[in-house]
Amino acid sequence: MRMVLSALDTYAATLFIVVSLSIFGRKLYLRIRYLFLAKAKERRWDHVPTRLKNFIVYGIFQRKVAREWYAGVLHSFIFWAFVILGASVVEITAQAYASGWQVPTPTIAGFSLNGPLYLAEEVIAVLGAIGVGMALYRRYVIRPKKLMHEGMLDATIVLLFILGIVTSLLLYNAADVALGSAALPAWKPVSSTLVRLSIVPADPTWWHLLWWTHVVLLFSFLAYVPHSKHMHIIFAIVNTFFMDLTPSGALKKVDLETTQTFGVNRVEQLSWRQLLDGYACTECGRCTDACPANATGKPLNPMRIITNMRDTLDAQGAAILAGKVEVLPDMFETVHSKEGIWACTTCYACVYECPVMNEHVPKIIEMRRHMVLTEGEMPPETREAMRNIEQNFNPWGIGWDQRARWAEGLGIPMMAEANAAQGIEILYWVGCAASFDDRNRKVAQAFSRILRKAGVRFAILGPEEKCTGDPPRRLGNEYLAQTMIMGNVETLNRYGVTRIVATCPHCFNTLKNEYPDFGGKYDVVHHSQFLRELIDAGRLTPTKDVLQFLTYHDACYLGRYNQIFDEPREVLYRIPGVRVVEMEKSRDRGFCCGAGGARMWMEERTGEKVNHRRLSHVEETHANAVATACPYCLIMLDDAAKAKNREDIRRFDIAELLDKSL
Repeated sequence: MRMVLSALDTYAATLFIVVSLSIFGRKLYLRIRYLFLAKAKERRWDHVPTRLKNFIVYGIFQRKVAREWYAGVLHSFIFWAFVILGASVVEITAQAYASGWQVPTPTIAGFSLNGPLYLAEEVIAVLGAIGVGMALYRRYVIRPKKLMHEGMLDATIVLLFILGIVTSLLLYNAADVALGSAALPAWKPVSSTLVRLSIVPADPTWWHLLWWTHVVLLFSFLAYVPHSKHMHIIFAIVNTFFMDLTPSGALKKVDLETTQTFGVNRVEQLSWRQLLDGYACTECGRCTDACPANATGKPLNPMRIITNMRDTLDAQGAAILAGKVEVLPDMFETVHSKEGIWACTTCYACVYECPVMNEHVPKIIEMRRHMVLTEGEMPPETREAMRNIEQNFNPWGIGWDQRARWAEGLGIPMMAEANAAQGIEILYWVGCAASFDDRNRKVAQAFSRILRKAGVRFAILGPEEKCTGDPPRRLGNEYLAQTMIMGNVETLNRYGVTRIVATCPHCFNTLKNEYPDFGGKYDVVHHSQFLRELIDAGRLTPTKDVLQFLTYHDACYLGRYNQIFDEPREVLYRIPGVRVVEMEKSRDRGFCCGAGGARMWMEERTGEKVNHRRLSHVEETHANAVATACPYCLIMLDDAAKAKNREDIRRFDIAELLDKSL
């Protein structure tokens, strides 16, 4: 018996659907319009094939969501329930206008795909219900800290909507089967089972009630979604297409000649892609959970930067459209506190963990630029470091003419010497830390000895080398950073430098990823890469036992920023006697030492010190030493070991260990 809805049902359903679509469409229209309020220009339409690949990998198949297996499974069930059930939604809604209508499907060799489609719908509906159950269990039983925020109620409402939709679908299909009006009932095993168990009777009233239940839940959900965080259902997948394709470590160049305002303090000063992050955010809390500043009690919450930006845009959008921006509070009142913005180490853990490719760190840098360049405001202790860079081209404040003092007596040629640039393989970029910090001078000496033993022809700039600009740039002092960058580019280009090796990941990242914007295009490698290259080429053969049971600490600007995880470890593996044990937070989930983002030059007055927390991770491995490949990390780990009376845990750069083995 084919069931038919009445004309009244059709009119009522039409009215309900139109109202629902209108509510949904109006909110969607407003949010898209708000995105176009953005004043900062940003081009994200290039490299379409790469963007399509990212869209499929991160948007459709959600690679980053799966980094947490439990959340990955439940989210996959729910996501694919939405995708597969789309056909069912259309078919059931169409019953109001054409009884018995089916979604057209292709026929292969006389075999209709309608049956497999119905089977897929039933299976995915069950999996969707399981996914909802897993999500509710996670929120109300497991209760991870990152999900315990004010978005809890909204998430619960959405989950109950989804559960209601998939359940009502199965019950409606069962009523259809019970009345004998279902198409291809043999392909609907779940619905058929519900009938056999007498859960759904063969009653037209039940069929009618369940049809309306499903339609009301479905279109009520549609009307609710744009008013909740679950608008990310639409925007998140779009966000993956427009993800940043430039190197992770590259900050965008500011045109100091033409720019009238520096940084941002209002949401409309951001770019459309930066604003899109807010609507794409799922409020999963992974960014905040990964943040070392937040973990150690600092007032920084990366997720809140994104969600508060979104809420500010929604709250101020109408006023901005009306041109009333002068009466609106700035982002430091509505988005995040200045103290929290200064707490960021720019470690990139937040960006790396975000499943929808949101970009937190660039926004933080823009807010810092506003404070430094527009308001003239920065943490007091950083002023001295910036003044030192201005006067002596290094944040330590030691005379620039002392930069090559570490190399005295080693016979290392300077580029300024006659013919030094002729026939050299590499320029060794020493960096400020290895030039002026006593502990890191030993690393520069060890690395130089290794180069000599390998027969590498190299030179240094000596007094001509300046700070690469990383500390002032991450602090927000773009003017000082560009002054340093342009000076270095002029020097490097004058000597015709082609290949650079840096022992500092911050120098490496800046030279490799940011200098090209300023005319400095070189082949830049980190010393961990170069050391492995020398070993692989047979130019170095470690033979002496270096009896160390150690763990390796990943530097953020080497690992997450530049994907260099294996090379330092492979150097350690080649050293006889060295045993390496991994910390729980390692590789792309490594925990910051606390020095990045110019934090090296700021005091930590709130909460636990980040480097102390990192040393506790070292202690958990019971290793008797920790190796790294970054001078900042070495300083921070050294400081933590002394402060915590754990000097029995020895601290090394990988070059020092390799040098001992040659």
